Amino acid sequence: MTENGPALPDPGKVALFLDLDGTLLDLAATPDQVAAEPGLGALLRQLERRTEGALALVTGRQVAFVDALFPAHRFTVAGLHGAELRPSTAIGTGIAAIAAPARETQSFLAAFSGMQNAARDIGLLTEDKGAAFALHYRQAPELREAAERIMAEAARIAGPLYRLREGKCVIELCPAGADKGAALRNLMASPPFNSRRPLAAGDDLTDEAMFGAANALGGITIRIGAQDSPSAATARIASPAAFRAWLRQLAGLTGAGD
Repeated sequence: MTENGPALPDPGKVALFLDLDGTLLDLAATPDQVAAEPGLGALLRQLERRTEGALALVTGRQVAFVDALFPAHRFTVAGLHGAELRPSTAIGTGIAAIAAPARETQSFLAAFSGMQNAARDIGLLTEDKGAAFALHYRQAPELREAAERIMAEAARIAGPLYRLREGKCVIELCPAGADKGAALRNLMASPPFNSRRPLAAGDDLTDEAMFGAANALGGITIRIGAQDSPSAATARIASPAAFRAWLRQLAGLTGAGD
């Protein structure tokens, strides 16, 4: 694995699949404290133009969160690990998302309520994602085992339509049929993605499925962050800030204030 990122590809020949938190965005103490660096939306728009629309944000966040983060532009977004999908207006609507189970099922609501009550009792942070939810222990890493027990019980209550996914100091309960690898394959089956080589970038365990899918298609894969765990990615870039600088070079904006 190369440590300084791969050589810059021809943007006319790649399709970009970019994670948000910890990849494009600096991590924050809580999920609602993350913010986009000034100029990031403009950088993504430039990359979208240079790839002729073949850019997707692939995230565990909801599509609505991404739209609020970049209100001036509607990017192609695979949200909730692909259970939600909203193509950019520039590429049409011919791509279907993996169907997510309805949030209003009795078992899901019971699982969510039980998780909230157990988390409140020990002071852990919860996150409501609509058709998914998460339990965060970044501010209390000593409670990891307690968080794991709470979420295991939530998964039992919710049933087989849902599965657990672990990330950096977070455990999520998500629709079982969706992951970032499936989201990438889904998008790569349709224009403008299908005639290109995938380039996937992420920082977390949930991005490994995306790396595997991109590698299987002969793509480029980049893990963001310190080399603290094994990864299927073929290259590494040290931080979100360094990755944004790499993207500015790819966009032809080297030296721009953005």
